[in-house]
Amino acid sequence: MRTFKIVAATLAVSLLIAGGAAAGIIYSGAYNVAATSEHWPITRWALSQTVHRSIEQQATGIDVPELGSEEQLLAGAANFDAMCSECHAPPGRRQSVAARGMYPRPPGLTHAAEEKSPGEIFWVIKHGIKASGMPAWGGSHSDEDMWAMTAFVEKLPDLSASDYDRLLARAEASGVGHHAGGGGHGHDDGHQTHELDATTGSSSKGHDNANGHGSRDGHHDGDHAPAEDGVDTTAHRDDGHAH
Repeated sequence: MRTFKIVAATLAVSLLIAGGAAAGIIYSGAYNVAATSEHWPITRWALSQTVHRSIEQQATGIDVPELGSEEQLLAGAANFDAMCSECHAPPGRRQSVAARGMYPRPPGLTHAAEEKSPGEIFWVIKHGIKASGMPAWGGSHSDEDMWAMTAFVEKLPDLSASDYDRLLARAEASGVGHHAGGGGHGHDDGHQTHELDATTGSSSKGHDNANGHGSRDGHHDGDHAPAEDGVDTTAHRDDGHAH
């Protein structure tokens, strides 16, 4: 009994010390919240593990429909281009200036199909990730829309830049996804309209910018290197960030 009391008292004192230290860090402002300052290693590890384990747990039991039909992939490509491509650079492109200024950086998604299940990808798209910049699209889009994007993300590892452009051209010609209402890409980003080549089926106009397949922000910033993964919701790397 005496040993138990000693152990309990030691634990209580330890918790008080840890709590006091945490409170001191919080209220002193010692922790730098600037996006130009990386997380402490222990913070990065804790966030990464929390995010990845949470996604795995929350996605358990999701019924995955049949994925991969042509119409679904076209709709997914159109939705991805309108909703995700600014942060998660598509094949042959680079992140926008805004995305490159975020910390953690939004990750590339070409590895998602290899490292996350379709159910997990769908869950992230639908529910987003707290304090990461990853929005929850479930409040504004249907499950059908999000399964289409999931199917598209599953295909990303196999897509080249020209494949991506062809998918967008076909999606626009077919009027699916964000092209269904005739609204183009869903935002005005200075892109030229894709024109379907009747002979080759390919897009005669890609994304028009001075860097070719460069960033979609219109800045001539070729000195910036492609983004490194920061918080990555698709791999056990850093913290947890996916658009």
